[in-house]
Amino acid sequence: MIYNLFKKIRRRISSFVLLKIYTSGKATYFSIKEPVPWSEVWQDVMPQLTRFHQRHIPACVAHATVSIMQAEWYRRIGRIINFSPRFLDIISWTDNLNINDGRDPDIVMRLSTTVGCCTENLLPNDTTIPLKEYRDKNLITKAMYDEAAKYRMSNLGLIPETLF
Repeated sequence: MIYNLFKKIRRRISSFVLLKIYTSGKATYFSIKEPVPWSEVWQDVMPQLTRFHQRHIPACVAHATVSIMQAEWYRRIGRIINFSPRFLDIISWTDNLNINDGRDPDIVMRLSTTVGCCTENLLPNDTTIPLKEYRDKNLITKAMYDEAAKYRMSNLGLIPETLF
């Protein structure tokens, strides 16, 4: 699924634009001179991405977004960062959602580009706990937001497509 998304993005954006995004100092807190060439390493990287076990937690959008972020940050700095899907799941809560509702992919992706995502060092992604505890808004601290600001996804300006 993630590989197909990368193929779709790659078809839409020229490699020149991607090179500009990944090599400009504005795009990332951690910048490197030459991005890791994805076409040569994706088969090695995909197995390294965190394998999430959601159990019955309805946070699939946050988990998928974190997998995309891990691949992007590998491309930027050459190593996997263990992001917390729980952080994105909690901060993407909107007033019209109940505790068991999923999240809007557009909101989660927008937050990943504007706010970023903290790592599991600050907010573990423990899906064995009850949902109410997993989605407790009071767990989010300033330190988490500060760390998340270092790990923002590039905003590629893609327009969401309606599939149905």
